Amino acid sequence: MLRILLLSSLLFFPLSSIAQSYSISLTNQQNNTLAQLVWKNEGAGLIENLTVWNKNEAFPSLGIGHFIWYPTEQKGPYIEQFPELVAYLVNNNVKVPDWLLTTKVAPWKNREAFYNDFSNSKLSDLRTLLKNTMPLQAKFITQRLEKGIPAILQASSESEQKKIKTQVSALTATPEGIFILLDYINFKGEGISPKERYQGEGWGLKQVLLAMPAQTDNILLSFALSADEVLTRRVKNAPKNELNWLKGWRVRVHKYPTLKID
Repeated sequence: MLRILLLSSLLFFPLSSIAQSYSISLTNQQNNTLAQLVWKNEGAGLIENLTVWNKNEAFPSLGIGHFIWYPTEQKGPYIEQFPELVAYLVNNNVKVPDWLLTTKVAPWKNREAFYNDFSNSKLSDLRTLLKNTMPLQAKFITQRLEKGIPAILQASSESEQKKIKTQVSALTATPEGIFILLDYINFKGEGISPKERYQGEGWGLKQVLLAMPAQTDNILLSFALSADEVLTRRVKNAPKNELNWLKGWRVRVHKYPTLKID
């Protein structure tokens, strides 16, 4: 079973002493299951969807977690993770294409250029790399949650901390709940970046945990309904029309209560 180590320190210690105390332990089989589930959620489990550039977006999305990579030095409002993934792979002794080591920004100026290059060597080699490193990508996502929970707590008021700890404790009691936390933080972030706001309101993991009811008989369903509420609010607050994305987001989060992980 998936398990959380040192969770008790989150419940009883001040923030200054818990910054490094959150740890997730997965077997190799569980980590591989996580990789496949994230890939299915983000890219329908298709090799070609390891490198995509969605319509109406200013960046490509790469890997099982659709990690974004901006094509300019000036970054947009969403957290860029692909360069961090490349560094993580290199630190884990993975040989990556030489051009990835020297390219500071995504080497395609726009979506059209990206798809013109789709079958050429750069993107073909990149898809091969991403296909062969799925377990490491899953560990990269797990690492984000390990860092994300303490960061969320540190960015929260005392009353918010209490509610977040309660919900995290309930979710991490099951492997399905752990996957939900991992998937959502990769999907929509921690919810603490001031840039990731529409009309002052975020849509990340923090906001979903806070919107959950204090008492629930079904923690997975409670998370799904809260995520639906938070994502619907995002679309209502968005400066541009995001309604075409909402249906897919809802399908994703409403699968959470049906998960079964050994």
